[in-house]
Amino acid sequence: MPRRRKAKQAPSDPEATVQKKTWRTWLRRSRGRPVERADRVGADLPDQGEMTLLEHLQELRRRLIVSLVAVGIGTVVGLVFTERLMYWLLRLLESVPGVTPQAIEIPEKFTTSMRLALTVGVALAMPVIVYQLWKFLQPGLYAHEQRYIVIGLPLVSLFFASGVAFAYYVALPAAINFLLRFGSEQILTQPRLATYLSFVSTLLFWSGVSFETPIFIFFLAKLGVVDWKKLLGWWKYALLAAFVLGAVITPTPDPLNMSLVALPLYLLYWLGILLARFA
Repeated sequence: MPRRRKAKQAPSDPEATVQKKTWRTWLRRSRGRPVERADRVGADLPDQGEMTLLEHLQELRRRLIVSLVAVGIGTVVGLVFTERLMYWLLRLLESVPGVTPQAIEIPEKFTTSMRLALTVGVALAMPVIVYQLWKFLQPGLYAHEQRYIVIGLPLVSLFFASGVAFAYYVALPAAINFLLRFGSEQILTQPRLATYLSFVSTLLFWSGVSFETPIFIFFLAKLGVVDWKKLLGWWKYALLAAFVLGAVITPTPDPLNMSLVALPLYLLYWLGILLARFA
């Protein structure tokens, strides 16, 4: 039986061989951009193994589990300091005399403490969550981009803490004072404990998240998703979005309290453009 000749294979071209399919490669192809040389030959990348979709999902599951464990540990820490945290949040009501929060239902104190501890747990676990996100994206990052992220991780906590401090010392006192003094003095307002703490903790948390806008814009610019020139042309939409977020974060009808949150958010957008310019 005659042996079949083996067809000659064309010499492999390292420029045309993609040794690692990462999210960066898929992103550039989906946007119609050519794959960069570093994506093709694996230069400057920590690993050269190709990951399948199942392996990506398994990696994502592991990162999510670590993040959930961090949230659980932060929640336990929040439970330990719940009494002090509740006192810290209830101090905001001292600006309006005669106002005392009330627990209407029997388990309300317990459920409110658990929700407050969970919010604190998410806030404390934020650096771990960002770090796990970075580790998931790390195979598609160049070495110099990894250095940027390592430097940016402490800034995530710093900007988040700045947003919480801004809401506690500026936005919340103005909003609470306006809402409790609004209307006729013949109507006595006694807020429910669960409603009040949910309102305050939610505002503190999302203020901290919104203050991370410059870092978010910077990394989007590093990944090539946005461009600083386009962001510069979207300043009108950013101004509108800042006031919409200001209205959501401080649900008061007066423009003063809304502007107290919207204007810093808008300034943070311009700070993000400045960072994207040097990305």
